[in-house]
Amino acid sequence: MHLLDAEAILGAVLSPLPLDDFLQMLGDSRWRRLPGADSAVRLGLLGPDPVATLESASAIATHLTYHSSNADEPPPALTATTDPAAFRRMVDTFHQRRYSLRFPGMRPYSASLDRLCRALEVVLHKPVTASAFWSQGGMRAPVHSDDHDLLVIQILGRKRWYVAHAESELDNTWERIPGSPPALGEHACFDIGPGDAVYVPRGTVHTVDGIEESIHLSIDCTPITVREAVIAALDHLSDLDRRWRATASPGLGRLVSGSRVDSVAATVQEASAALARAVTTPGFVGAALQRRSARTVGHLQPPALPASSTLHHVTLDTVLVHRMDSFCHLTANEDKIDVAYPGGHLYIHRGAEAAVVYITRTSPLRVRDIPGDIADEVRLSLARRFCEIGFLALPSNTTTAVRSSPDGLSPA
Repeated sequence: MHLLDAEAILGAVLSPLPLDDFLQMLGDSRWRRLPGADSAVRLGLLGPDPVATLESASAIATHLTYHSSNADEPPPALTATTDPAAFRRMVDTFHQRRYSLRFPGMRPYSASLDRLCRALEVVLHKPVTASAFWSQGGMRAPVHSDDHDLLVIQILGRKRWYVAHAESELDNTWERIPGSPPALGEHACFDIGPGDAVYVPRGTVHTVDGIEESIHLSIDCTPITVREAVIAALDHLSDLDRRWRATASPGLGRLVSGSRVDSVAATVQEASAALARAVTTPGFVGAALQRRSARTVGHLQPPALPASSTLHHVTLDTVLVHRMDSFCHLTANEDKIDVAYPGGHLYIHRGAEAAVVYITRTSPLRVRDIPGDIADEVRLSLARRFCEIGFLALPSNTTTAVRSSPDGLSPA
């Protein structure tokens, strides 16, 4: 998936809201209702029958979570099952006791949902997850906040939302001393129906009432924070300067249990000053963010890989296209190119730069046309390797636009 593909996929879901306006929302800390749209694209995110899609997810039966602030009875046990009928009976039992169910990890169950999440990953260079919530009328969720930004899309039925007016504090996600349960305070109240969407920044206090049987999607996507950008700079400097990899203090447990914990202050002060100097060097922060993107993309959820038998059909005259469920990010040092893709990295000799850039920027492509001062055997090997990692594929129902770019590589 190219950036242009990703922007088109997002644009279709967000329309009539421009993508740039949505990205501006992600940089804000206030919730927004997205304008209404031709809901066909949004409603198709769980397939033609959303209930059937959720019923097909019996493999995640023991991973379901549930919540309610007005349950009639204790929740039943989550039971592993591969029988769709038994799975549906378990779901019905939760609903009968007035529990709303959360189905995590829904990307593998809908190609269109997975494509939308991948498009967000291409734009954000952050992992994106998707959950579905299935509830019945009369259910009420506890007042709460989430630790990721949410793009909520109503698929079936109607729900009533209560969202605090107070600006989100954008809390950190790690464990801390718990405070009092969140209070809703002054808030907005509104109903959403099929095809409606809401953006809820992390930390926004809210709750939801079920008006009728309802299914909605929650797409979790948090853009890079200032903290993460600084960490990327720190990590990059640590690669360049051995002093950052030295031991700060042996026996930290002894220090923090006594009065000597401040003994590492001088080391931290010196290192912080070095980082402050480094980030003023032209190109340093950009290189740090490039390396961060390479690491992040390499750890994203990989697409389903093609059968190995497919590779035998790849010849010099084979035409290949970019798969819509994968993408890559290129960086390089003097010797090697790092092709980061969801699921890992390819490391290729810098002498094949023209070929690698062409492969990653051009679709469709014919193997024989791959440029560079390389042998045909190398062209064939590169094409097959990019097929193996799920970046290239034989043409199928998914097509991409023809494009070619002479862009070079980002420095590592």
